[in-house]
Amino acid sequence: MTNYIPHNTKKKQGLERKEHALTRLVETGAANEKLVAAAEDVREARVRVLRAQRATIVPKGDADTLYKKIDSKIKAALRTSTAAILAEFDASLGDLDADG
Repeated sequence: MTNYIPHNTKKKQGLERKEHALTRLVETGAANEKLVAAAEDVREARVRVLRAQRATIVPKGDADTLYKKIDSKIKAALRTSTAAILAEFDASLGDLDADG
């Protein structure tokens, strides 16, 4: 067993950078190709954060339950469409969804 204690600080910081970049692209009205690429980057960064969190779980009594929870979150993040991610970051898209 190694003496290394895994942490996910870099992964979280990377996710924050990707989300900030997507926010800036949405605010500036960037081309759809750039928005889709940035949304996919955000999705991948979210999955990386979840996988890093999974790696920090100590394999003991209730670890299987925690693994299943994180695994389901990872699957949900992988299934999230780029349109759903863009709607999260674009207030005008969120308003359209609320109005119908």
